[in-house]
Order: sequence, then structure tokens, then C-alpha cells
Amino acid sequence: MVQYSEAIISLLTAFLIVILGLIIGQITSNIIKRILKGIEINKVVEEQLKIKLQLEKHLAYIIKYLIYFITIIIALNIIGIPTKILIIILIILIIIIILFVVLAFKDWLPNLVSGFYILRTGKVKKGDTIKTKGVEGKIIQINLLETKIETNNNEVISIPNHNITKYELVRIK
Repeated sequence: MVQYSEAIISLLTAFLIVILGLIIGQITSNIIKRILKGIEINKVVEEQLKIKLQLEKHLAYIIKYLIYFITIIIALNIIGIPTKILIIILIILIIIIILFVVLAFKDWLPNLVSGFYILRTGKVKKGDTIKTKGVEGKIIQINLLETKIETNNNEVISIPNHNITKYELVRIK
């Protein structure tokens, strides 16, 4: 009888953890959607990159299912089922995803973050005349990845946005 009660307690605990994990996953997903909606990431990506990509939804789903997977690992561990292989697979997947993201976006990500910063703060605007890293000209376009300026020689130069936020910038009035 003692063996049965321990098994029942383990099953009930695992069940409650799964329910709690489902709730936490859903709440976290909703919070991430609201945060991303607040910074209007879908609108900015669509306007700047001309791509209809629902980043809010996709990033929220990734986080939600990652929480679900971790919850299942914890529940299986409580029941007594070995989860070492699942943990190893999860760690390998996370490492592969991190490596992919870092390698794919190592130059793109700083420009994107700087682009958001420039567009949201309005530090520089279309029509401003600026000088940065020895280049002087009038801003003709600002997007998420680069800012285009027209020099006095009528040359159009594209400056990566991280250069505008990283290096000294002089606005000429």
C-alpha cells in the first residue's frame, strides 16, 4: 500500500507540474506578445524590410513551447522516467539555435537595434545634415539597417546604423 501511495503522489505531482507549466507557458507567451506589440516590432519590420513576418507570434510560440518541453522533462523526472537523453537533446538544440543566431546575425543585429533606437528616439531625422566618421551629408533615408546620406558632391552613401550610434555624430543646423 505504501508503494502505491508513493506512485500516486508522484503521478499527481507530475500532473500538477504539467498543468502549472502549461499555465506559465501561456502567460509568458502572452506577456512576450504584449511587449513585442508595444514596441511595434511587426510594423517596423514590415515597413523597413518590406517583409510580412509575424515576429510577435513566432517568438511567443518559441518561448511557450520551450517552457512546455522543460515542463515535460521535469514531470517525467518526477515520475521516475530517465530524462537524460531529452535533456541532452534540449541542450544540443539550444546550442545549435544560439550558434545559428549569433553567426547569422552578428553584423545585422547591432544595426537592427541601432535602427530601432534611431527611429524611436528621433535623434536624427530625414533632412538633417550630419557628420560622422569624416562623412558629411544630408539624411535622405533612415531604415532599420542603414541610413542613407547625400553628400555635397551628390553622392549617396549608406552608413550602417550602428556607426551612427557608436561613433561621434555631429548634427549641422
